[in-house]
Amino acid sequence: MTFQEALYELGVRDDTLSPQEKQHLDEQGYLRLDNIISHEQAARMRKAMEELFALEKTGQSEGTSECGNMQNKSDAFDVCFTHPRVLAAIAHVLQEFKSLGVHTRPNPPGMVRGGLHVDWSGPPPSAGQYSVCNSMWPLCDFTEENGATSVVPGSHRSGQTPDVLDDPLAIHPQEIQLVVPLGTVVIFNSHTWHSTNANRSSAPRPNVTSFWGRKTFESFASEISSETAARVPQAARCLFDSIC
Repeated sequence: MTFQEALYELGVRDDTLSPQEKQHLDEQGYLRLDNIISHEQAARMRKAMEELFALEKTGQSEGTSECGNMQNKSDAFDVCFTHPRVLAAIAHVLQEFKSLGVHTRPNPPGMVRGGLHVDWSGPPPSAGQYSVCNSMWPLCDFTEENGATSVVPGSHRSGQTPDVLDDPLAIHPQEIQLVVPLGTVVIFNSHTWHSTNANRSSAPRPNVTSFWGRKTFESFASEISSETAARVPQAARCLFDSIC
């Protein structure tokens, strides 16, 4: 099975995203996709995430490490690497790509702003030659109060990183907060400047991210376990398999 055949089998077509959505992703560096998961799916994902936090002793307090490679820990997260609308957006940014895994990082009450950054340690890419792309899956409503993620629209095309800023922790004048309801997934070109924000609410702000890299990305890789490989279709396995 070729990579393009795998995407087709998973439901990705030329018109899975509208021309307007593709243009927004190209120009702004992010795209909001509404109604990707139901409240029931989100509740199941959140329950699985909390069970993993308890098992792995993460998510207990500020500064704890992320829970990684969740694609191997519960089938609740299969949708994070199989939904056709999400895959179509990732393909639009990266062309051919591979999964870098499904992850989560605690966002408890009192968590402070993280500062503007990109998910890439190399030099800024030229237009259309992006190396990484992310999808953010809110498991509750993202609000200003609970620290919804911010992006600086168009910054992926600036040829710069937030290192040029006097204070990456400060709010950028062009920054917008991604206030979205549960069920929405936000795709963002990971070269777009972005930041977590302070959680001023009394509750956690749960979410997971499904991270993707161009086929040639070599900084790290993610694999699926034999149990996951037996559960998901061959086309989904292809997204983790370098031979596709």
